[in-house]
Amino acid sequence: MRILIVEDEFNSREGLGNLLGKISPQYIVCGKASDGEQGVILAKELKPDLIFVDIEMPKLNGLQMIGKIKETGEEPFFVILTGYSEFKYAQNSIKLGVAEYLLKPITHSDLKDFMIEMNIKFNLKKQKDEMLRKDIPKEEMLKEIMLNKGKTSEDAYKIIEDSIKNEDNMYIVNFYLREKYGDKSELIIKEIYSFMEYYKIKIFYYSIIKDYNYLTIFINTTTSFLDIIKMLKYNLLFSLRKNMFPDITVSVINLKGLGEVKNSLNRLKNLSRWPIVLGNDEIIHEELILKLKISKCNYPREIENEALLSIKNNDYTKLTYINTKFILYLKTNIYNPVEIIEICGNYVFSMLTFLKGCNNNFYNEFNNEGILDHIRNSCTLDELKENLDNLIYKAHKRCDADCGMNSLPVRKTVNYIMQYYKDKVSLEEIASSMNITHEYLSRLFTKEIGKSFSDYLKGYRVDQAKKLLTNDKVKIYEIAEKVGYSDPKYFCKVFKEATGMSPKEYMKFY
Repeated sequence: MRILIVEDEFNSREGLGNLLGKISPQYIVCGKASDGEQGVILAKELKPDLIFVDIEMPKLNGLQMIGKIKETGEEPFFVILTGYSEFKYAQNSIKLGVAEYLLKPITHSDLKDFMIEMNIKFNLKKQKDEMLRKDIPKEEMLKEIMLNKGKTSEDAYKIIEDSIKNEDNMYIVNFYLREKYGDKSELIIKEIYSFMEYYKIKIFYYSIIKDYNYLTIFINTTTSFLDIIKMLKYNLLFSLRKNMFPDITVSVINLKGLGEVKNSLNRLKNLSRWPIVLGNDEIIHEELILKLKISKCNYPREIENEALLSIKNNDYTKLTYINTKFILYLKTNIYNPVEIIEICGNYVFSMLTFLKGCNNNFYNEFNNEGILDHIRNSCTLDELKENLDNLIYKAHKRCDADCGMNSLPVRKTVNYIMQYYKDKVSLEEIASSMNITHEYLSRLFTKEIGKSFSDYLKGYRVDQAKKLLTNDKVKIYEIAEKVGYSDPKYFCKVFKEATGMSPKEYMKFY
């Protein structure tokens, strides 16, 4: 047991030290101080297990000294040793968590009995600390503190607190791994250990926070903030790139003290988005972001319209190009990544809403797959583009599977009918706009759709008429005009052929 004696009387100080040495060699007097200020300094440097302290001393009295030591987070056993027997001192010392209150002069036998009791308390505390360490694996400690959930978090904090040097610098280094690296975390951890060994960094704790795909490290070192950034960029990140981790990103927080670890997760979430703007090879930190000149990002409505038209035509090649154009637009200036993610979310939502109009099943399937959540959780520009490309690829495949239309000419023809069915629609005109013959387009259309162009047009017009006929205030001739028939009688004939009843009968029935 390591013991510090803080006593302003020389004889009392030396006498107590001699007595402890005679009682047992396991009682090691690691330091002696003659006033409260010196006592605080030695307690911080020597980290004793037990401190004997007088009450009345120069500079800081005993109780003030105990308070100062507790403020640093140290928790040794404190024993008040004094000639003052007033109860108010005893009360104050108990409030400060003092283990015992002893009166001078103390005899050899009294001190021996007292130290036996203290030794039992010391061993129990030691066992408790060891149990804490066994119950919380080292690789879980940092995560417990950052998630800040109950007693386990407090226990983990105490364990790390006991092992660090408060006078050294403290950093949180965070690696965003992405889901695809989950099974390769051991290789990344191996690189981290090599990094720490190379730079002789002995005090560090790491945890994997799966909910965010983070691998987070707490580092306690004398290395300066600028140097730690250079070391991470030119050593550790470089090694990870060599080991085929092209899009792992790194962010760093410069901590003012261990207490900031508890609230560091939100800071890391904010930092982890900035590679969207600054790229994957920059070490992201708050000081860097403060220097940026951030512009307002306006929503690219023209690009969205191009994308929706390409979805209508099921033009996968064109839509891939438009997605690339959209991503390049997001790189034209320095924008806030939260704003970029919001714009991407609106872009995707617009596509999903359009798909819902085409086929409600598409919308539900994409919604169930959480495509918007994937966009919102993206932390790199590559990740955003992958999610956007994945959306259009799946939409293209499902459109093909749903309607059997594989060719662009047929897709464009169907879209033309959807847009211009109210007007005069000519297969020859549509074919001419695509520089193909109407005979070829007619054969292709019938083959893929399963009915001729004219039958499909009639069927589509009748479907639109059905919707209008549910309103009994609209006249039959008005409905005929609205769906592309100038002759109401011919419209009624076409409608009856398709449904088996006249428009008036349909209106009454429905």
